[in-house]
Amino acid sequence: MKIPLSVEAVENKHKEYLSIWANEKNTMLPSPILPYFYSKDKLNISAKESRVEGIRLSNYQKANFYKYEFQTRKQLVSTRDDLERRFGKGKVFEANIPFVLRNRIDNPDIYTEYPNTNQLKFNYLDIEQYCPPERLFPISEDRITSISFAGNNRKIRTLYLKKDSLGDKKLLEAYSKVYTKPDIEVLYNKSYDIPMILQRCKLNGIETSWMSKDGSRPYVGGKSGVHLEGEMVYDILDSTRGDQSLTGNVPTKGLKVVSNYFGFKSKAKVLVGSEIAAAVGSPELVAYNKEDVERLFHLFDIYWAGIAYTAEDLRIPLNMAVDLNVTDLGLIVLGDLFREHNIIADGDNSSRFPEIFLRKKKPGEPNYQGAVVYIEQRGLFKPVLKADYSSMYPSIVAAFSLSPDTTTLLRYDRYQKNGFRIEEDKDTFTYFIPDNALRKNVVLQVVKKPGFLSETVDRFLKERAKYKAEYKKTGSKIARARSDIAKVKANGGIYGVMGAAHHPFGFAPIAVATTGIGRECAKLLINVLDTLYPKSVIEVDTDGVYFTAEEYNKERIIHYFNDALKKKFKKDLNLTIDIDDYPAGYFHKAKNYILLTKEGNVILHGAAMKASSKDGISKKLIQDLARAKLEGKSTDSIVLRYKNLQDFQLSDFAMQVTLGRRIHEYKSINCIPVNIAMQAQKAFNIKPQVGNVHHYVKTIYGYQLFQLAKKDDLDLKYYSKKIDKIVKMFELEYELTAPIGSFIGKESESWEQEEDTKIVEKKAPMRLDDFL
Repeated sequence: MKIPLSVEAVENKHKEYLSIWANEKNTMLPSPILPYFYSKDKLNISAKESRVEGIRLSNYQKANFYKYEFQTRKQLVSTRDDLERRFGKGKVFEANIPFVLRNRIDNPDIYTEYPNTNQLKFNYLDIEQYCPPERLFPISEDRITSISFAGNNRKIRTLYLKKDSLGDKKLLEAYSKVYTKPDIEVLYNKSYDIPMILQRCKLNGIETSWMSKDGSRPYVGGKSGVHLEGEMVYDILDSTRGDQSLTGNVPTKGLKVVSNYFGFKSKAKVLVGSEIAAAVGSPELVAYNKEDVERLFHLFDIYWAGIAYTAEDLRIPLNMAVDLNVTDLGLIVLGDLFREHNIIADGDNSSRFPEIFLRKKKPGEPNYQGAVVYIEQRGLFKPVLKADYSSMYPSIVAAFSLSPDTTTLLRYDRYQKNGFRIEEDKDTFTYFIPDNALRKNVVLQVVKKPGFLSETVDRFLKERAKYKAEYKKTGSKIARARSDIAKVKANGGIYGVMGAAHHPFGFAPIAVATTGIGRECAKLLINVLDTLYPKSVIEVDTDGVYFTAEEYNKERIIHYFNDALKKKFKKDLNLTIDIDDYPAGYFHKAKNYILLTKEGNVILHGAAMKASSKDGISKKLIQDLARAKLEGKSTDSIVLRYKNLQDFQLSDFAMQVTLGRRIHEYKSINCIPVNIAMQAQKAFNIKPQVGNVHHYVKTIYGYQLFQLAKKDDLDLKYYSKKIDKIVKMFELEYELTAPIGSFIGKESESWEQEEDTKIVEKKAPMRLDDFL
């Protein structure tokens, strides 16, 4: 490889270092740069001061800035926070860029000077754990019963307990002695296998330093979730969660379900909870455990090439590529461009464009108007077609020369609902874009010249097309990886951060212009479909239009669409449209619908259909009603079966909740996440930690941790109401005289959500796979 295994920023004796692991050796490199931020004002602070000239991102004009450098990140953060307390935000610029990324932006080849040239050592790992019959999932107090693992040669070894063994101390000690200290741990769900091994070691009084290359103690936490010094963790679940090709083709993202979908041929007997507990020490459990490692091999071979290529393409260490999100991708891609053009981000979007981001808004109201999203017709349709835009937003950025050096937000005019228009003179285009979130017409001017940002997006899109064609022709995994990274750089790395309120490199006028032009494109496509196939449009979604027609002509649709685009915008856009077809679809409301694929799979879309917090009965009922509805079968027997709740097991009533923040950060200690976490701590000594997942049920006494509940105490009226709502959702006949109200850029609230069950979590960075 041309890049190292991992890089982390560390402080030692009040100086910053980069801890670099490559070829199983650690290099403590004194950081080539000091932590710094910029300010337009001269500040009376303890830091090294210098004056620099740069181009302000807000108006693309040259300006003088003060650059303040600190010995450590802690000093920078402390000073930044103090200035913000005294003067408010916006006093300092580029003060929140992670230091490892700051080094990469300022010195693009810094990490390629420490390449991991040796063959990487992998450890594929999967464990099994005893779970008592009264619980759905094991906890840290339950013994590990089997550990299967393999290295690069993929010869699987298994250590397991005998049937009558009640403790796992010797098992863990045996594993510690054969542990090879790999470069990369490969597993499925990093929140389970290694954390559970560490917790079991702690409870057994076993030191855990054997899991780190330098003998330091591992810990659970940090950006990657698990820290093993000198090693990194690759969680294949992260890859499958973001793989859009799985949507509708698999009911869950479990290891067995996904690997089976990708052609894995199972030989071992499939065991479920109670069977796993009963099979301790048996050949069946060993075979079951080993096969899970074989499944890891299968999925690793599908996904790893893309991660490795991303690291080398972006010149970042592997650990950064594994955990890469859109925020960081934007820092890298845009950081390279801004460095080349000497641009300094004077604030973030919210401070540069307060009229958009800091105006008084209602809860859930977007900063600016996004895509056209509404439902025209409800009910069952056969067939269902989707005219799907291909990379529409980045294509607009490229075709309209949208870039900080070409695009200026001139003013805000009085709102006109259908007031989109274009004025052209010798040197510029001026766009008047109605925005129903701002209740203004946003007036933007674009200079008639290529912009550095639009040229870069155009290059990425051409790369995407080239490698996509190569992949279709050859099936090359490298070609697919190159195609995917080109797309996410254009879509997520550039367009995806333009409208982010607090991304330092965001530039809101580009986001407003892109979505505004995109809405006009969507309207043109809707008009074309209505003209060619009257009353065919069902639902308009962010990335396409659902319609129904017995026969259709794709080439005809594309021809009329691009002809309409040329007349509207006075230029050739040549937006590509793919047509996906489904035998049937049932549409409940905007962004909430079900589809039947040609392969017979059911796709659930939207919070009303697939919220993860639903109880098992609701999930099963939706699946059963959805399939019956899509296949045109009677639902009477299904409804009757679910009316008799006494026939279901206690586990069917369980709901899931995640502790999304620390206990003291919740407004009320009575909310469900806190309530259930505290019950788990009291009953099983499970320390409340961010990310903990618990299952609970609704009883006549209130919400109760599943492990503590009895079936006789269930609040059956509560569950019956849920059943009635689901049945009503599927059985109502709809007659619409006008489109249902649209909403912008935000999925609707679940129709069943109750005020006391809302879970407020910190917003996580968007994943790269959201743009694939």
